[in-house]
Amino acid sequence: MGERRALVIASQCASLNLLSFLPEAAKDVAEALLDPEVGGCVPALADGRRMLVDPTMVELDDAVAEAFERASEDEATLFIALVGHGDYADDDFYFLTKDTTDPVNSRNSFLLAQRIKELLGRYSLLDGLVILLDTCHAGIAAQQAATRWIRIVGEAGKRFEVLTASDERTAADGCFSRSLAKILRAGRPELGERVRCPDLKRVIGGLCPTQTAVHLSFDGVRTVEKGDEGLWLALNNSDVWRPLLGHPAAAEIERLNSGYRPTPELGKVVGHLLTGARYVQVRGMPGSGASSLVAALARPAVAEQVIPPRFLQAVLFLSSGMSFEQLADELAWQLRRNIPGFAEAEQSDDEALDASAFDRAVLRPLRALGKLSPIRIAFDDVDSLAEPDRSRLLAATQEMTADPELGQVAVVVSSGTWTTIPGATVIALPFRAHEIGGLTREPDDSRPIVEGATAPEEAEEADWESDAEPEEVVEDSTRVVLRLLRITAKRGLVPIGILAAASRRAGGPERPSTVRDALARLGRFGVERSSPGTDAEQVKLAGLRAGLRGSSAWQGFLADATREMAPVEDNARKTPEQVYARASEAEHLWLAGRYEEAVLSLEDRPSEIPVENRERWAKWLARVSGKRGATDPLTLKCRARLATWTGKAGDPASALAQFLDLLPTAQGGLRATDRELLIIRNNIAYLLMELGRHEEAKVAFLTLAADSAEAVGETDRETIHARHLFAVATGKCGDREESLRLSQELFPVAERLFGIDDELVVKIGTNIVFWSGEMAHPPPKFWTSTGESESSRGGR
Repeated sequence: MGERRALVIASQCASLNLLSFLPEAAKDVAEALLDPEVGGCVPALADGRRMLVDPTMVELDDAVAEAFERASEDEATLFIALVGHGDYADDDFYFLTKDTTDPVNSRNSFLLAQRIKELLGRYSLLDGLVILLDTCHAGIAAQQAATRWIRIVGEAGKRFEVLTASDERTAADGCFSRSLAKILRAGRPELGERVRCPDLKRVIGGLCPTQTAVHLSFDGVRTVEKGDEGLWLALNNSDVWRPLLGHPAAAEIERLNSGYRPTPELGKVVGHLLTGARYVQVRGMPGSGASSLVAALARPAVAEQVIPPRFLQAVLFLSSGMSFEQLADELAWQLRRNIPGFAEAEQSDDEALDASAFDRAVLRPLRALGKLSPIRIAFDDVDSLAEPDRSRLLAATQEMTADPELGQVAVVVSSGTWTTIPGATVIALPFRAHEIGGLTREPDDSRPIVEGATAPEEAEEADWESDAEPEEVVEDSTRVVLRLLRITAKRGLVPIGILAAASRRAGGPERPSTVRDALARLGRFGVERSSPGTDAEQVKLAGLRAGLRGSSAWQGFLADATREMAPVEDNARKTPEQVYARASEAEHLWLAGRYEEAVLSLEDRPSEIPVENRERWAKWLARVSGKRGATDPLTLKCRARLATWTGKAGDPASALAQFLDLLPTAQGGLRATDRELLIIRNNIAYLLMELGRHEEAKVAFLTLAADSAEAVGETDRETIHARHLFAVATGKCGDREESLRLSQELFPVAERLFGIDDELVVKIGTNIVFWSGEMAHPPPKFWTSTGESESSRGGR
């Protein structure tokens, strides 16, 4: 799924004059389409042939049928380029093969429209089709497709586009194919991030004045002018777009730049940055054009008289679903690509436990680089971030621009008028109720109107379901996808696989290919697609006034789809699905009313950075406590996890204080047999030991082991663990022999229960080796940035 496949055919009829531009022109097209850095396609045929040259009628038909069949089986997108001789009879267009004889007919020539119609009807899981024609009378084929293909393609709900070289004229010099290959390879600065057939109709028309390019596009239901974003031909490799290739926000930058006209405020921002300002705040009401201004800074070609080339080194378009860690990772990815030496500066394992994701991913490498050429970073719509991430980002950017070691770094932040950033140079935008990219950007009612006034619980209770009228004007098969996009709109991009899995649960399109059919029909609603038509595709809705909270059932569809497409066991991977799951799965579960599962999701998907886990649990503790009450077991669990990660973030003393404060409440609200209570006590004892209070820890572990045996049994893991730590504490109190005896007594029991390779069994064995004098150095320190500690069991 998501694969792009190409079949290029160069064909000359033996009985006609030879075409001097073949097969070289067709080869140029094939190489461009099949270049991973250009067209990103792979050969459509199983044997890996990149193109067919002068096939017979049977060979051509077999190859095209095989390409369709394989693409349908794998739900791939198919690109077919036909270059050579063509002819028509009785309004039927024929692509001629080596063995075509006169007069042409369906037995000796390829009857293009009819055969494609048959293949589309038979192989209906094709994820879109593009036909490129550079032949004599190719315009007839496009007209024919418009009238004869619509019925079969409409029934199958498939997308297709056709781009031809002429409109009932002779295409005998190969200008179309040669120009096409050059544009695909070099790109064009005035075009978008990806080169598409609608763009090429105009461009090739200018390059080949003796021909008229014809473009036909069908979205699966009706003919459309702009075509489908997923059926792009190549990445735009022009100098303007090369820095943004692969950028998650490239589609948003392109949309915001559409029809952009530079404003005086843009010149002021650029002027301040060029004259040494280190922090510029672009402040305005929603609809004032702040996002368009930031997008222009990222793509100087839209205002080249104002903005120098490569003006920004990184730009982030923020959303409520973006975590502080996620934005730090994305920022580092961009700096790695755009700043020489940044990647090498990242190579360090010496990380303080109390360092945040931003410290690790951004600030430390920038400091290691030293003062180089200017580094400019922009953040759009900082107020869309949920608290405390919004405040953390503002604090981090202020630290960055105030640090004399980072004198080369400047920051641009766009925000609402209610946000004040001390020390920033402020550029105020007048309100402009203008259209951006064909979409009226109206005020976002869900944003806070005063600083720090994010109120998630109030937002959750808002009756947004009444704002559903846009769904009434789309087809039934598309309505489910539109509703899911409205629900996820404020969280940012959602991976195509998760969207398809949620749609399937909600009774809508079930596969990525059929979801893309729906997306093609929703273009008028402002659908933004990052890496469209690929497995890495992510989607969001940008054109409607407000998102939907969605019923608990719909939130559940998204939560279950997320768990399916981003399994917990793959949490360490940084795929789009896993990134989305870490940011949004718990949120969907919470809004679905599945509160215990939401907290479990937080436990299942921890960050590798202790500080980020600490901040996350602090945020969710406030939320859970507000919903369930201070003494609810779920609130107590969140308090315990916050204390655990406080210790892991390098502050065991504060962690111990939190656990000691929690214990009386937990004892009053939980049963004595509740594992959560045993875990809290385990953490207290271990933290006592970490802080050098060994005698207190020894007593605490001894009591815990006895109570655990009574509560859950002598062979329960909780009891075995407490006995192990009692042995460790005994050794730390100076009784080496007794510690050794206790561990030797416990080892065969634990091995029988859990197996020789179990982590707890290994730890017991390590204590035996250590006190037997066979280990020169003690075991590693307890609090580490990634390893699981004894008291990290408070995490589950």
